Amino acid sequence: MKFILADGSSPFSTFFRTEDDQPVYRTGVIAKNKLSGGSTVEIHKIPLGQGAKIKPDQSSGDLWNVKAHELATFKIRTFHPDEFEVNGQAFTEKEFFRESGFGWYGSDRIWAGPDGREYRWKMGGSKPELYLNDEEKTLVAKFHREHSGFLGINEKCPPSLEVFGGPHPEALVDMIVITFVYMEKNRADREEDANAVAKKGLKSNIKDLAKS
Repeated sequence: MKFILADGSSPFSTFFRTEDDQPVYRTGVIAKNKLSGGSTVEIHKIPLGQGAKIKPDQSSGDLWNVKAHELATFKIRTFHPDEFEVNGQAFTEKEFFRESGFGWYGSDRIWAGPDGREYRWKMGGSKPELYLNDEEKTLVAKFHREHSGFLGINEKCPPSLEVFGGPHPEALVDMIVITFVYMEKNRADREEDANAVAKKGLKSNIKDLAKS
């Protein structure tokens, strides 16, 4: 099973579609607190079987005559624990995940699936991967970043989230998407903060050189 995103889009602001261009999920940042740096992201689910199609390059907007419902909302906080609401049930980050390890892209996140098994998002590289949190560490899902096909080195392809094995319960697939979107929003925020610090440091160094 593969969910495809629009070219150049972010997992937290796009449509997820099937390989035959049926929209399945819509994500969007609905609020951003400029003072604290936090943000709120909504995930809507679009049930299949409605005959809806979406353009491969469409990453935003509404679909006419298509029913969708709010699947999840998460609020990223700078000075307080993040908050979740999934299918109307509220959680804090610590109730939803437990952390393990540490790396450049942050700690791995472990969560309990609706099937009673534990899953682990590994964040040690630029391509997040989801494994069963057991001895076999079976690969469950993987995010493929966009390839431009530059100079023919790689085949051009849009970003996508691939879920292996199955068929999986619908509730589990929903949780895979929810947790993936959350992890990618956190990654993007961390990278934005790091770039801002680096930019500020560069400006400071330029000013010091100008004074000397």
